[in-house]
Amino acid sequence: MALTDDQWVVISGAGGALGSALASHFASRGRRVLGLDRTFDGAAPAPGVMASTVDLLVEAEVRQALADIIQANEGIALLVNAVGLIWNEPVLALRGTKFATHSLETWRKVTDANLTAPFVVATQVAARMVRRGGGSIVNFSSIASRGNAGQAAYGAAKAGIEGLTRTMAVELGPLGVRVNAVALGFIDVPTTRTAVAEERLQAYARNTPLGRLGRVEDVIGAIEFLAANAFANGTIVKLDGGLRL
Repeated sequence: MALTDDQWVVISGAGGALGSALASHFASRGRRVLGLDRTFDGAAPAPGVMASTVDLLVEAEVRQALADIIQANEGIALLVNAVGLIWNEPVLALRGTKFATHSLETWRKVTDANLTAPFVVATQVAARMVRRGGGSIVNFSSIASRGNAGQAAYGAAKAGIEGLTRTMAVELGPLGVRVNAVALGFIDVPTTRTAVAEERLQAYARNTPLGRLGRVEDVIGAIEFLAANAFANGTIVKLDGGLRL
């Protein structure tokens, strides 16, 4: 389904660096955009973006946010599930002469942000898409889903996203809703630079055949391809520049 001016684009995680950039992009193209997030950190949404502060882990809140802004007779062409949290914590960390295990509290926090919240938003949006003739959902996975030292919770959640994407594609395809994902490498946004030390980012860039980190426009191109291509369903697009981990 191609994007049309009379349908909405919904961005979860629109208060984050990448989510806000995506919301701004679609709004600048004349799309009606609804941004959902737990917080927008006091920053005003981009012109043309309707923002709703909502707990993305609570189905009733997400459902109400959609109903408050998108009229019952209006469709949602695209959901981009950009909500997430980058987290680095080893399974075992040596502390003096003893090993400290990965915190269960942070495990739950990271899997909630990266798997449960996208699931909640996707199911609530999909229900509306089915009623209004279909749509496209793009989830965010990561190259960490293949295994990356120090990212047990994050990698497990992103592997879960890929399984969820393929399962929803099988279930919802017959109902007119296509579900795909983009497995991101290291994208040059503020949250990446906060989560990953500069020397490591430079090393990743050197190990990428293109010699650089990903850019927001690279992500936008992948999303727009998946949204527009009517035969893309259950597809995981690897977008990492050929990085050799």
